[in-house]
Amino acid sequence: MKSRIPQFLLAIPLLAGLMISQAAAQTAKWPSEYQFREHSSGGDTLKYVVYVPRNLEQGRKYPLAIYLHGSCQECTTHERILMESDLQWWHGYEKNVQREPTFLLAPAGGRGGWTGEARRKAVFAIIDGLIEEFPIDKQRIYLMGFSMGGGGVWSYLHERPGFFAAANVQGSVARTVDPEVVKHTPIWATMGINDNDSRLESLIANVARIRAANGDPRGALTWVTGVNPRLTIFPSTDHGGAMARTQQLPELADWFYSQVNDGNAAPTVRFIRPLQLELPYTSPVKATVKATDPEGAIERVEFRVGETVLFVDREEPYEYTFDQLTEGTHTLSARAFDKGGKSSTATVTIRVVAGRQR
Repeated sequence: MKSRIPQFLLAIPLLAGLMISQAAAQTAKWPSEYQFREHSSGGDTLKYVVYVPRNLEQGRKYPLAIYLHGSCQECTTHERILMESDLQWWHGYEKNVQREPTFLLAPAGGRGGWTGEARRKAVFAIIDGLIEEFPIDKQRIYLMGFSMGGGGVWSYLHERPGFFAAANVQGSVARTVDPEVVKHTPIWATMGINDNDSRLESLIANVARIRAANGDPRGALTWVTGVNPRLTIFPSTDHGGAMARTQQLPELADWFYSQVNDGNAAPTVRFIRPLQLELPYTSPVKATVKATDPEGAIERVEFRVGETVLFVDREEPYEYTFDQLTEGTHTLSARAFDKGGKSSTATVTIRVVAGRQR
């Protein structure tokens, strides 16, 4: 019996308006998994690179990560786009090792922007073509962009609501944000504290508006993890430095790969009390958590210290008293699960002292 070989391994289909040019001599300068391609439409040609992971299993589908670069005059060639560290982050830079096999796409747009109608159509045509050509999991399409590319990320989230499983926006804000459109797409926004004042202020306002749409009226607190979007503002970091600092976030890869766009939005969860490092507490410390789900059903809330589950609450109000906290700093967490199995985790770091109970 002859075994069937996946079609994408036998030939690259000819797509209308798509010109593909494989690199003639790929050396140690970049991983050999990269393919050099071009997309032509409306008299404009957009070069882009595609990373095709090796050793794919027949019948299995894999994530696709898309990177949109910042304004860069030289970023119009295949070779230059491969120098972008945000792209290299997805395969461990020169190590060329992925957490799991992941297709990568990075168009080379120079300073042409990502939000114009022609450019948006070109990028989405490329994405759609890759989905047809390769075994890509349409529930795990991730988006990352820096500066100008971050503006593209915000735009694309609005262009195709519910299409992307998660997005990381670095050093950028949206010209306009419709919280109702993007509130259920997991977003992690990052920026340096020394970035442009107006840009920083606008990002904080954008995050606050989206969180309010998700039921959290407290604004853009950076320590909040259980309400979308997440926000990280790096100390002593300028606009350009936010890219490297984002890549160093220890949770970023786990966060991306845990997101699955299966139609079930994750719940939100936040601590009502205790408050984050604002007051000293004495043991025991009573915790109250607010947990909600877009589909309307929270299955349970787990109260934890570290990875240890101390108590499971299945009914509102979600409360637990941490009665074995010693003096010092502790990070408490509450993980909320919905009926569909998705979860979100809120954390709060508090300082415990000797003295009367608060």
